[in-house]
Amino acid sequence: MSFKRLVQTMDSSRSLILFVAFAGFFFVRTALCPLSHDDYGYAFIWDGAHGGNLEAMQFGSPEIEHRDRIESFGDIFKSLTSHYFDWGGRIFAHFFVQFFIWIGKPIFDIANTVIFIFLVLTIINLSNTWLKISRAALIWIFFTLFILQASSMMSTLWLTGSCNYMWMTFFQLFFLTPYVKALRSHDAANSALNVVLMIILGLFAGWSNEAGALATVCLTFFLLVMCKVQKIFRSWMIAGFIAVSVGCAFMLLAPGNFVRMEFAHPNFFYSKELFMSHMSNGFLRVVAADFIALIPMFIYFARRNSTKITMAEILMLAFTATGFLVPIALLFSPEYNARISITSLSFILVASSSAILELERQNLKSGLHFPKNFLRGVSLILTVSFISYFATLIYVDISIFNAARRQVRYIQRNAEFDPIPMPRMPIRHRFESIHGDRSAAAELDYFAGIEGKLNSCRNSCVAQYYGVKHVIAVEE
Repeated sequence: MSFKRLVQTMDSSRSLILFVAFAGFFFVRTALCPLSHDDYGYAFIWDGAHGGNLEAMQFGSPEIEHRDRIESFGDIFKSLTSHYFDWGGRIFAHFFVQFFIWIGKPIFDIANTVIFIFLVLTIINLSNTWLKISRAALIWIFFTLFILQASSMMSTLWLTGSCNYMWMTFFQLFFLTPYVKALRSHDAANSALNVVLMIILGLFAGWSNEAGALATVCLTFFLLVMCKVQKIFRSWMIAGFIAVSVGCAFMLLAPGNFVRMEFAHPNFFYSKELFMSHMSNGFLRVVAADFIALIPMFIYFARRNSTKITMAEILMLAFTATGFLVPIALLFSPEYNARISITSLSFILVASSSAILELERQNLKSGLHFPKNFLRGVSLILTVSFISYFATLIYVDISIFNAARRQVRYIQRNAEFDPIPMPRMPIRHRFESIHGDRSAAAELDYFAGIEGKLNSCRNSCVAQYYGVKHVIAVEE
């Protein structure tokens, strides 16, 4: 074996070890994240006739308040039908939510880690680094997803949030992969099977989440035009575009969206004040993370001296524009949810990871290398910093996990009380000043997010889930 091949093998081994370490870290944090908030509402068949299982849930008699647990696929389909007509159009996301709450969270913990791995691999694949995983690109992806991402706990580890955001982001990017690969290779196969697969993938990608689906439709159209210009147009490409557009339309035009809109925002009127509120309460945080994630691409274009734009550069700019389109589209909605950051960042990471690979190629050609001692020093500092920071996250996660288990046992021991008074979650050393929304501590003052009022949908669903009459949050 040549020295060059040996170095490449060692580099690949280190990348694999790094990948496994981060995947393991993600699995542990997922397993330590307890069920909370909307998870308990989706544990039951959606009762649209009585306001559903969340904010519009009706009260007044035991018959109205009662909800039936999900116990079969038939129950899930019945629930999703009611949900579609009475609350919202995210059918695929909420299918996964109700399925995993039904079969048990340990299965979700494994599946969520698998989807996380697939998402990272899809970003790598779209970046054209599939055959040789760039360690620098890998570190940048993990740093961005774990440190920069807004509301990372609620969009990647929490069951309902992850299925709605991280899972749907994976389907959106995975759907785009054949288009990108066709443009990079200047060739594409064609068959009836390709058409069927792209229709299925297109429905998943389009029927996902609103801002991400709209951005995916726009990017698909652009890639379709590029394939036409490059004379590699195939029938599966138009089939995929039609499917993603149809899926997006069915989601956006769901009757439940209008029912929920009337309940949550009656007589809605978009105003300058709402725009400014969205800007300060989510948009700027999401976009700031996007700009930081794009540093490798800024460096690449700053060093670029060619006058001819390449396909790799066109794709970088296309994914960058799509990444920013996601938070911009959400600016014009009634609510701004920073959980969309995972979708925006994933598109951005395709561009920045591709730029990292191009920079590495330029360095190899020019013979430019940083001193080994400098690189070792930087690596040591970053490694110690990350391990210390991630250790504090795990420490708080363990505290949350144990506190939640104790509160479940408390509910079971006091089942005869009506209501059962629930004190604050005893979470030690929250580290809120450095963790922010990367920890569940900020969302769990009280167990499962219950409130200090009996007629709370969350309180009712939590009580029914554990087989007691009522639970209520109380000050100690």
